Amino acid sequence: MRICVMVCAHVGPDLADVLDPYLEMFRRLLAPHLPEATITGSMIIEGTFPASVEDHDVYVFTGSPHGVYENLDWIRRAEQFVRDAAAAGKVLIGGCFGHQLIAQALGGTVVKSDKGWGIGVHTHPVLRREAWMDGGPDRPNVVVSHQDQVVEAPQGAVVLAGTEFCPNAMLRIGEKILTFQGHPEMTIPIVDRLLDLREQRVGAEVFAAGKASLQKPLDHDAMGAWIAGFIRRALDASAGKTVAAE
Repeated sequence: MRICVMVCAHVGPDLADVLDPYLEMFRRLLAPHLPEATITGSMIIEGTFPASVEDHDVYVFTGSPHGVYENLDWIRRAEQFVRDAAAAGKVLIGGCFGHQLIAQALGGTVVKSDKGWGIGVHTHPVLRREAWMDGGPDRPNVVVSHQDQVVEAPQGAVVLAGTEFCPNAMLRIGEKILTFQGHPEMTIPIVDRLLDLREQRVGAEVFAAGKASLQKPLDHDAMGAWIAGFIRRALDASAGKTVAAE
């Protein structure tokens, strides 16, 4: 199993002491649940893409400080890569910016939400539990940090989790694409720092609520298990193995 983390962000000096490179964070999230996987990375934010969509079985698109609607060459290339990889039957996973990138590339709509900032630890209730979501909570707590949202999912997408604030918090698009607005790869110290850095931008009320939310226990390991379960199921289907009905 070959997994490529498609890195969409640099780690700035104001986060370097709490935020590891995205490749390492996703390795920590997924490797315990996918010990058979080889997990490598590609710095697509620097214009470095895999030579072919056939190079890997799974592509994981990370978060980013950028908006998917920005007219940047690497973002447009990433959108085309998503379409090509989807057409080739590859498994695609996206978190935060990656969630939005995949949705937009496949016909969805992403905007800077008029609901404002979501930052801290949010609870994303499961609206539809599928076979690969074995165990885990019905109301997982996950780190979030975003203004942008998928306001219109791609045609045929299934909403797996959502809230009034973020209705499209987790999507399954077809049988091989899973995306989520949260950051299950991140930790409390990371979002605590993000809150401090963005206090003036998010406003006093959102800042206070975000700080208070840091007391919630995270369900990131369960989400890592779900992502791994989805990947295994999708790859088994590609290999012609029988999979359980949803």
